[in-house]
Amino acid sequence: MGQQPEIQDIYPLSFMQEGMLFHSLLDHDSRAYFEQAVFTISGKLDRERFQKSIDTVFERYDIFRTTFIHKNVAKPRQVVLKNRPSRVQFHDISHLDEKAQDKYADRFRKEDKDKGFDLQSDPLMRVSILKKAPERYVCIWSHHHIVMDGWCFGIVMKEFLMIYQSLGDGRLPSLEPVQPYGKYIKWLMKQDRKEAEIFWKTRLADLEQTASLPKKSAEPNGQLEQAVFTISEEQTNELKNIAARAGATLNTVFQALWGILLQRVSRCDDAVFGSVVSGRPSDLAGVEKMVGLFINTIPVRVKSGSFSFLELVRHLQQETLQAEAYSYYPLYDIQAQSPLKQALFDHIIVFENVPAQREIENVSQAGSFDFAVEDFTMEEVTNYGCSIKVIPGNSLYIRLKFDTGIYDDVFMKNIETFLRHMVNSVISDPEIGASEIALLDACEARSMMDAFNHTETVEPPAPTLHGLFTRRAALSPHRP
Repeated sequence: MGQQPEIQDIYPLSFMQEGMLFHSLLDHDSRAYFEQAVFTISGKLDRERFQKSIDTVFERYDIFRTTFIHKNVAKPRQVVLKNRPSRVQFHDISHLDEKAQDKYADRFRKEDKDKGFDLQSDPLMRVSILKKAPERYVCIWSHHHIVMDGWCFGIVMKEFLMIYQSLGDGRLPSLEPVQPYGKYIKWLMKQDRKEAEIFWKTRLADLEQTASLPKKSAEPNGQLEQAVFTISEEQTNELKNIAARAGATLNTVFQALWGILLQRVSRCDDAVFGSVVSGRPSDLAGVEKMVGLFINTIPVRVKSGSFSFLELVRHLQQETLQAEAYSYYPLYDIQAQSPLKQALFDHIIVFENVPAQREIENVSQAGSFDFAVEDFTMEEVTNYGCSIKVIPGNSLYIRLKFDTGIYDDVFMKNIETFLRHMVNSVISDPEIGASEIALLDACEARSMMDAFNHTETVEPPAPTLHGLFTRRAALSPHRP
C-alpha cells in the first residue's frame, strides 16, 4: 500500500465492486472481469507524448490510482493513492513480416489477458504499443472491470486523445473538472437498501419458471458464435414512432419484442431477462462525466396479459422508470429476493446508445490529429452463455453472441427470422394484442417444418428443443 503520505483517500467499495472482488478472489484463474481494448493507430506517434498523456489521465482520475485492500482487514476498502505511475510498454516488431506480426500480436494479447491483475498490488489499467511500421501501431489497452465499465472507456479515450493533441500543440488541454468516483460512493452509502430489497421482492413475486432460449446442453464449451443482423432504417423509424406514441424509448420497444419472443419459446406469458443499465443516478450532479464502475444488470419482467403491444410498451416504460431508483441494488441481492434465485434469467441485453468505438474513432478522425484510431474492438467477457447487443442509429444493429456448447446454432440464427416477423406485425398494427404476436407466419412455419422433416431418416433422430419448438410454434403460433 506504500507509506501513509501517499494515501489521498479511503472509502468503501460499491456493491458491484464487492461482488467482483469476491468472485475474483474465489477464482484466481478467472478472467471474467478482464477487459481489453485493441485498436490500430495510423499516423505519427510520439512515444514521450503518449506516455505523458497516459500519466495525465491517471492524475485526473482517482479510480486509476486506486488499490483494493482486502488482506488483513475486517472489510475491504478502496484506497486512492496520490501517485501511481503506469509505464506504457513499447515493442518494436516492424522487423517481422506481416504474418509474424499478427502472430506476435495475438500471443501478446493472450499473455496480457493471462497475466490478469492483482487487485491489491497492481495498477489496474495498463497500455502497450506494438510498432508494426513507421506509421502503423497496435494499441492494447487493458483494465480490470472493477475500476470502470465499458461506458466509461469512451470518456477516458476521448480525453486521452484530446490531451495527446494538446501536448503536441504546446498547450494545455481544455478539459472539464473531474468529479471523483468517491462522490458516487458517498451517495451510494446513503441509499436505503431495505427499501430496494422490498421493491425487487415485490417486482419479482410469483415467478414460476426461467424464460430461456432453447438449450441443447447445460455445459458451455467456451466457443462463442454470433448472429448479426440489422433492422432497416424505414422499419427502425416505425419502431421509433411506436415508442413516441407510447411515451417510451426505442430500448423499451425492443425489450417488449424480446419479452414476447421469450414467452413464445418458453411457452409462458411471463418472461424475465437481464438488462444492463448505466447505474448512474440522475440525482447525482456530474455523474455523467464520472469514471468508475456504475453499470449493473437488473431483471426486466414482461407479462403480456391482455395488453395490446402499445399498452405493453407503455407499461414497461413505467416499470423501467420505477426500477431506475433501485438500479444500484446488486444483482446477487436482487436474485435472492426472487423465487428463482440464481435461475432468475440466463441471458442479458445491452442497449448501447453511444458505442465507445464510434465516439473514439470520430474524435481521432476529426480536426488535425496526428493519427487516427481504427479497427477498434473491445473484448468484454460476461458470465452468461448468451448476450444480445443492440445499437440504435438510423437502423437498428442487433448482435447475438452465444456459447455453441449450450445453444443450437441453427435455432439461434433463426431468431433473426422471428424478430423480423414480429417487427412487421407490430408496425402493421401497434394495437395488436401482445398474446397474438406470432414468431412466424403460416408460410414460414410450413417452410421451417419442411426443413426439419427433411432431416429425418428411416430411424428418426431424437427431437431437439429447437425442433420441438418449431413444430409447436407452427401449429399454435398464438398460444402463449
